[in-house]
Order: sequence, then C-alpha cells, then structure tokens
Amino acid sequence: MHIYQRSVEGFNIFYGIEDYLVFFMIFSVVARLYKVTILELCIMINHIHVLLASEKLKEVSDFIMHYTSLFAREFNRDSGRRGPLFHKSFGSAPKTGSKSIRSTIVYIGNNPVEKGICASADGYKWNFLSYIRRMKSGVRIPERELSRRLFKYMKVVDGMNSRDQYISYNGLRKMMADLNAAEVDMLADHIIMTYWPFDSDYLLEFYGSYENMIMAMRSTSGNEYDIKELYYPESDSVYKKMITLMRNELKVESDHQVKVVLTMTPEEKFRHAQILQRHTCATLNQISRFLHLPIKSSTSRDT
Repeated sequence: MHIYQRSVEGFNIFYGIEDYLVFFMIFSVVARLYKVTILELCIMINHIHVLLASEKLKEVSDFIMHYTSLFAREFNRDSGRRGPLFHKSFGSAPKTGSKSIRSTIVYIGNNPVEKGICASADGYKWNFLSYIRRMKSGVRIPERELSRRLFKYMKVVDGMNSRDQYISYNGLRKMMADLNAAEVDMLADHIIMTYWPFDSDYLLEFYGSYENMIMAMRSTSGNEYDIKELYYPESDSVYKKMITLMRNELKVESDHQVKVVLTMTPEEKFRHAQILQRHTCATLNQISRFLHLPIKSSTSRDT
C-alpha cells in the first residue's frame, strides 16, 4: 500500500536535522509495534510517502495515527505551536502486481528529484536509499576512530533502540551540542542504521539489485494515478536559502531554532514574509508554508 500524508495547510514541518531524526525514530519504533513491513519512506518538507505491506487494513490506519500523533506532540512541545500537524485524512492506494509496485517505488524515491532538491534519488538523505548498500555491507566506523563523546552517545542510541524507545528533541539536541559537525553527521548515520525499519531485501526483489533500482529511478519518474496529491509546482530547493536567511535575521545558530517563527504574531510573520520575498525567489505560497501563515489557494492534481 502506498501511503501519502500531508501537513495541515501544506505547512512546512521539517526544518532541521532534529525534525527528520525524531520523526524517523518514532516511525521506526511504531512500525515494530504494529508489525507492518516497511519497504520505502520518503520524508519531504511538508509531506511524506510510505510504501508498506500489512495483512490488516486497521493495523495500517492505527500505525499511521499512532506515529503522527506522537510526532505532533513532540514537534509542538519543541516549537511551542499547538494543534494538529498532519492532515487527519491520508491518501492510500493498494498496489498489486510487480509493475504497479515498481512504478510506486520509483515515484516515491524520485520525489526529491521532482522537487528540485537533488539530481538523483540516491542523493537525498531522507528517502534513505543511499543507506541500503551500507546496511547490507555491515561496515561501520571502527570504535578506535570515534571520539569518546561520540562513542558514548552511540551507545545511548543503541540502548534506546533496544528498548523500542525514541530520543526526544531535547535529548537529541543535548547530544549534538556536544559534537562537531562531522560527529553530528556520524551520529545521524548511526541513528538511521540502528533504527532501520526497512525490509530492503523485499524492496530489491522488485528490481533484482540496488543498482537496477537506482537506474530505474534515474531513467523514469514513475507514476501515481491512485492518490490525489496536493501539487506544488515550485522547487523545494529554495527552502534551504530561506532557512539560512532566517537564521541570520533571527540571529540563531542552528536550523531548528528557525522554528521560533511558528509562534510569532501574525504581524511579526508578515514582516519576515516581506524579508523573504525581497531576498529569495520564493513564491508567496512557499513563504506562507514556511512561516505557517494560512494559504489562500492551492492546486491539486491526480499524480
């Protein structure tokens, strides 16, 4: 089944690495709880795609409601906002037959390519395709090459995962504050590979090999005719520039701190909207989604 979830009003959700990792850990832990088989996950700025297999439809619904409510609680607590984060209803389409499933795999993997974030599906961190080869090789950084502090935090990650628990924003942030940039990347890689929820062997069965799957993604965009997905024609690459601009404007040190704009007054948000409009090529809709201002109009299509 292909699952598509969007945020309320199309608002942005994922601003910094903490947002992606906390969501990923919650998603992985809850997937184990409901015993759903995850083939693919792609986390975009304001929506997600999942390809999964389950024997019971209710399990799928309960799984989705559980991880979205947990993440909304964590995100709201961290940012200070209130209310639902994801749209209550979600798109779903059963997939039968290898051809249909292969098309969906390509479609989900290529989401960041279609949105102008990267040139190839395996160049995007948050569809997790680039980790498949690393997971299958089993190669990890030797302990002797790790700093004592990084090794300590990796052990914390191992312990939390073994207890089917996720690390909160505060816990994750405390770890990252004690690490340099290279160590933060290594910690993120360790979290992804430790909490790994995917049945990669099942996924690759539809192509025969990892190389064949990536080649298919590079040669076609894939199709999804069964889900009515909100479509935004603009490139998502501008959001990186918007985050950098807001970091400078707000005088904050990291991407996640930009989320302070979410709880500003409408007047303050409009002032920042004018700055973003002057100094980036973002559209008004993109600025509205970034600042969580109500979007007056949107377009949709069957994708």
